[in-house]
Amino acid sequence: MNKNAKVVSLAAIAAIILVIAILVGRDLLLRRQKCFDCGDGQRCSIDVRDFTTKYSAYSLELEASVADKAKISTKLNPVQLQQLSEAMQSARDFRHYVVAGYNSCAVSKAQYNQFGARFQALDNLAREINALAERSSLSADESAKLAALIGQYGDLAHKLGTD
Repeated sequence: MNKNAKVVSLAAIAAIILVIAILVGRDLLLRRQKCFDCGDGQRCSIDVRDFTTKYSAYSLELEASVADKAKISTKLNPVQLQQLSEAMQSARDFRHYVVAGYNSCAVSKAQYNQFGARFQALDNLAREINALAERSSLSADESAKLAALIGQYGDLAHKLGTD
């Protein structure tokens, strides 16, 4: 390798490192919390990724299972699979609404806590659905329970913003 090739290689590596550093630094700046007062006390902004991590770990695992479809489709009929998919999309959209509403003072702290409890309930249902879906075969009772859990998940996801 000649001297020019070494210089070009080092410059390319330095440019890649610089781009990575800028992207990581920008992400850290964007994720930094901004604190403000909305009349119901001091609050700090929330990143939707943090909210998702806190309240939706099993829901995300379930979403991946449904997206993959191979794991769960043998246990669900197409209508149930569609209902589950729609419920997860509805919950994902509402999760973004809750975080944006909280950050813009449109959602009070009390409402935020209520929504958090509902997302936790969704997560618990997703945990049960995942546990059943991981089994290689289901009895008739387990299949009925899985269908009932999916119905509950769908109902809760569609009722997230009510009350």
